[in-house]
Amino acid sequence: MKFIFRIFLMSFVFLVMICSSFSFAEESYVFESYSIFVDVGSDLVTYDYDIVLIFEEGERTYDFIFAPDAKDVHVLLNDLPVECDSSFEVGRTIVSCDMSLALPGKNYVSASYSSTYSLFDLDDMKMFKDSFDLGGTAIDFKLSIKLPFGYILPARSDYFVTPAPDTIYSDGRRHIVAWNLENVYFFDVSIITEPSFEEGDISFVSLLVYVLFGFSVVYFVRYYLINRKKLEVKQLVYSHLLESEVVVVDALRANMGVLKQKELQDITSFSKAKLSRVIFNLESRGIVKKKPFGNSNKIFLVDSDKVKN
Repeated sequence: MKFIFRIFLMSFVFLVMICSSFSFAEESYVFESYSIFVDVGSDLVTYDYDIVLIFEEGERTYDFIFAPDAKDVHVLLNDLPVECDSSFEVGRTIVSCDMSLALPGKNYVSASYSSTYSLFDLDDMKMFKDSFDLGGTAIDFKLSIKLPFGYILPARSDYFVTPAPDTIYSDGRRHIVAWNLENVYFFDVSIITEPSFEEGDISFVSLLVYVLFGFSVVYFVRYYLINRKKLEVKQLVYSHLLESEVVVVDALRANMGVLKQKELQDITSFSKAKLSRVIFNLESRGIVKKKPFGNSNKIFLVDSDKVKN
């Protein structure tokens, strides 16, 4: 009798293990690419997701894991809005989205929301801290975080950014910290930033502004008269460029005339196809030059005189 009971107990445990593995398999996804762009403001953080999700047949829902105070949530499947239900748990929001229109294989999912949960004030510093649970494995994972306006990384950034970023660059006004990884399931990140000048320097800056104000009035008139012709020439320089081409040229100028193609995509927010088309058109007219760099390309702005042609 005891032998039969043991056999029954072992069979039951084995069955539970099988069911658990099935449950895990149903909730685990494979992402061809998973890109998150985080815009950290002074008191609000905005998240934008671009995902290439591989669905198996029969799957009908996908759960996003967002911050507990997530608001203004929007989700698109292959550029079409989908219905989502939110449920709140300790430390997170589960956003379950209806993916009944998903096709077997690749699907393009984009999502956005805003939150204050991951932003902390540390005296005159600000800290962004978040954990990203993908709910599956991202073959190609990219995270880009734009720092608040007027804030920079401290001098010893290796102590204030965890983990160490792959790249740090600028869009001309704000710094962007980025990671490019492979086979990611879960990712923790923490960034501490400081103002671009110390609070104690404000009085000096104010005094300097007042001293220079009188000179600036006279200088402005002189500058306007002397550079009026230059401004007209600049307008002519851009008159033959499309709006999308101007965006690319300005981004390159703001970064000393050279950027990786992936960095240029982050700054312009263009799709890969659109950016490649714009670069091809500019390169064919001698305005930019593309050179292979690792598994990507570097885009160089040529001599400014060629932009006028």
